[in-house]
Amino acid sequence: MRKLLYSTAIALGTLFLGACGDLLDVNSDPGRVSPEEATLPTLLPSAQRFTANTQYGAAQYGVQYPQYLTGQAIGQFTPYGFDQLWNPFYTDAFPTLQDMINRAGEVGAYNYSGIAKTLLALNLMTVTDIYGDAPYSQANQGTANLYPCYDKMEDLYRVHIIKLLDEALADLARPLPARQDLRNVQNDLIYGGVLTQWTKAVRAIRARYFLHLSEKDPALLATAAQEAAASFGSIADDLQLSFEMQNANPWFGFLGSPGAKPMQPSSYVVDLLSGRGGRFQGVADPRLPIYMTRTTPNQTTDIGLTPGRLVGDQPTVNVNMTSTSWHTRAIAPILFITYAETQFIIAEALFTTNRAGAHAAYLRGIEASMAKVGVPVAQMSAYLANPAVALTPATLTLQDIMLQKYLALYMQIETWTDMRRYQYSQTVYPRLEKPVINQLPGNPWVQRSNLADEEPGVNTCLPSGVTQTTPLWLFQ
Repeated sequence: MRKLLYSTAIALGTLFLGACGDLLDVNSDPGRVSPEEATLPTLLPSAQRFTANTQYGAAQYGVQYPQYLTGQAIGQFTPYGFDQLWNPFYTDAFPTLQDMINRAGEVGAYNYSGIAKTLLALNLMTVTDIYGDAPYSQANQGTANLYPCYDKMEDLYRVHIIKLLDEALADLARPLPARQDLRNVQNDLIYGGVLTQWTKAVRAIRARYFLHLSEKDPALLATAAQEAAASFGSIADDLQLSFEMQNANPWFGFLGSPGAKPMQPSSYVVDLLSGRGGRFQGVADPRLPIYMTRTTPNQTTDIGLTPGRLVGDQPTVNVNMTSTSWHTRAIAPILFITYAETQFIIAEALFTTNRAGAHAAYLRGIEASMAKVGVPVAQMSAYLANPAVALTPATLTLQDIMLQKYLALYMQIETWTDMRRYQYSQTVYPRLEKPVINQLPGNPWVQRSNLADEEPGVNTCLPSGVTQTTPLWLFQ
């Protein structure tokens, strides 16, 4: 398990660099920090970039599972180990964040450790939602443990993630450090050192956490709604990392460049946005031309690629991600968790107990999503006023909430967790079909990642019986 054996010093030697593979080509920074130069203020921006790399790596090919994109063999359910997630997390994000936590604890800089624990909890939840069991308590120990065993997903949820989130809240509320040079958080690329914003972010992540865990304990739906309500107040609070032209968003080089596209928008999401997806029938969504670009301006119908087909199989496909599409612009942010998501968490959590509150949150979620990507106010108002979208507390369905959340979280891997929570139900996701070419025997849905490609033969303490078709503990 080489990626877990790197010492903190080696990890620090690559600070400000993108993680690996495709990320190195599009998201590298020439700055380097030696272990001797590393301080909490220099570690923080690296940890934030590594977190962005981890979140992007989870989505890079994984967004084919919720059918945002399709076109590769992975979309035909061939074996996939999510190495684009594994490597950035275990090589870069985890060691850097843990080093921050350790250093901050030594000097009483709980403002820094609170931020680091927030990001580590976010990343760890992403990892376990995809892999299930994953190394944590025995990981990142260098030569002290060459073969770290995997923590059970149940333990990661019930013990480790919530511990990080509880401690993050407590740390962010503690007195500032005695050292003057550490009292103000420096080099915070996300919130500029404003700790109240980080406290809101912890609450938002906790809302996602309790929503997930409500699969095991439905009473936690109320807790999820409470945490979401205590978190973000607007899109200005979103937890995200923005990029610049000289240090472009990794999606820009991967999908936004004019070269051959490895994936294209799927017919499922295109039809839903076009008003052809069953629910919201006949209502054109103004986010469609913002999310993707029609390559045939003379046509009036947007056509996506059928899930399970490869890029090039369907000449009629006429939408693509380009350098002007919102998510694949050079300066686009990588979204970690947003105000829109928290509103859909409230809507889902309150659906059976407070339909009026759920309906109000549902509308706020749509509005926030549209405002986030720059939908003109007139178009937003017209969409929200359409009876097929506006609905009433009495006519609102769970399907409406989850489909609008699906559209709001376009290109985020969190939607795959939602789909697996509902086991791909067509009651919740109408017209959702398995890929037309499914290489898994028996034509099942994919439930989880394979083991990371490099793990077998390197780590001798691996979980047994891992298949992509076995539902994870959280979804059983």
